[in-house]
Amino acid sequence: MRNDEITIQLFDEPIEPMLDAEIRALLVECFPHDREHYSKIRWWHSLPAWTVIARAGGELVSHLAMIERTVFVGKDRFPVRIAGVQSFCVKKEFRGTGLSDTMMEAALGRMKERGIDAGLLFCLPVLEKIYNRMGWQKIDARAFIRDAVGKREIPAKNITMACPAEKFPAGDIDLAGDDW
Repeated sequence: MRNDEITIQLFDEPIEPMLDAEIRALLVECFPHDREHYSKIRWWHSLPAWTVIARAGGELVSHLAMIERTVFVGKDRFPVRIAGVQSFCVKKEFRGTGLSDTMMEAALGRMKERGIDAGLLFCLPVLEKIYNRMGWQKIDARAFIRDAVGKREIPAKNITMACPAEKFPAGDIDLAGDDW
């Protein structure tokens, strides 16, 4: 890692166009297989409520966006106000430095400030240990998207994680919209 001083910033939406372009360039670099998508837009299906970025020597080196939504859990459709993790990335040379932990700490701090019940994310199983380290726990729940096609389960390749998990009720999750 370089010895540049790291600064963390939080932004509520909307984000100004120059920062948006800078974030998209970082997302393209970190997720080259999604180049076509991220070259045009920095989120998938849901506009973030807030974004956390990190800079080193003025250069954008990390991004984490959070959406806000009420989801419904279990047969009784218990409402849970969540913050969903979206498009989290750290530039290659800054991985393994603790920067991802600092970014998540900032995002979860904002979540608490906003009085949100819990965080929710979907990731590949290979990332579970990384998110565990940051306080996230895998939960035994199926999550369902509601979109123009109808109601369907999120892709089986993903696991569902919550933070804090003890504040997340048991049962299947209706995302009350598309995933993020």
